[in-house]
Amino acid sequence: MKAQRIISALLASALLAASLGGCYFLPEEEELLEAPVVKANEVSYTTTAATRRDIADQVLTPGNIASGTEFNARFGTGGNILDIYVSAGDSVEKGALLAEFDTYELDQDIAIKEMEIYREQLEYDIAVEEHRSENVKQKELLDVQLMQNELDKLYEQKEAARLYSEVAGTVSYVKTCSPGDWINPGETVATVIDVTDLYIKINPDDEVPEFLIGRPIQIRYNGEYFDGTIVRNQTGRQWDASANGPLVDASGEDVLTDASEDIVVKFNDIIPESSAVGNIADTILVLDKRENVIVISANLVKKVNGVPCVYVFKDNERVKVDVTLGLQSGSLVEITSGLEEGDEVIIR
Repeated sequence: MKAQRIISALLASALLAASLGGCYFLPEEEELLEAPVVKANEVSYTTTAATRRDIADQVLTPGNIASGTEFNARFGTGGNILDIYVSAGDSVEKGALLAEFDTYELDQDIAIKEMEIYREQLEYDIAVEEHRSENVKQKELLDVQLMQNELDKLYEQKEAARLYSEVAGTVSYVKTCSPGDWINPGETVATVIDVTDLYIKINPDDEVPEFLIGRPIQIRYNGEYFDGTIVRNQTGRQWDASANGPLVDASGEDVLTDASEDIVVKFNDIIPESSAVGNIADTILVLDKRENVIVISANLVKKVNGVPCVYVFKDNERVKVDVTLGLQSGSLVEITSGLEEGDEVIIR
């Protein structure tokens, strides 16, 4: 018992000493750290620079190219082709031989008839030399004339077996066939057109009153541009270049000329490819145009309280700028005030 009391006393002394020395068995409390500072990322914008360019309000209308001078070479009767003497793209004069039928048998008939006429002519000459009666001479002469008529008919058949161009121009089409192939009567063997007399018939959906006779118009074909002129319309109203509008008389009434069912546009220029006939071309009528002006995409223009505006990136900020709109063409619009060249317009 005495030993236990001694041990208990020693333990109590040790605990007292530890408490006085500042030593604890519990873990120390961790030091609190400062809260992290979170910085928002800077907002980035996609912009496009306001630039100067030309802009035009225009009407684009497609149509088929045709020729005002066109000759389709056709035989009046059927036959076997001997040869076609032209190819597409060839230039021909009026009266040029284009093709002909095989006339071997006809040529034999002609040769025989020519010999028969020669024989009858000799008979007549002999009758004259021998001073035969007038009846005999008249008979021989009549035989010559009758045979000559028959020969002339054979010559006509020979000529009908040939096709000649009735116009000067360019061959735009040639039938594909070989010598000996049968050609039906009325079948087109070749087509000759005048490439200086090409036109387009169009029927625009918009701005029809603007298509005035005599007004310049542009034509786009196969990636190239050609000058054209409106030569017919449905109203007969004409273009006055000096007034940049309809032609009117002293009283202000429209001066009218002949009208047609279609609007017809004539090429001023020559198209090198004769194969253009029948193909589609676009006519472009410029109604209004501005040159070297500030132009941006129309979808960048917003409206705030009914006032058109755009947002620009200026001095590292997004700034609303009121603008005045000018000519609009498709997806583009002219800005007449509010923007300067080089301003960074915010896209998003």
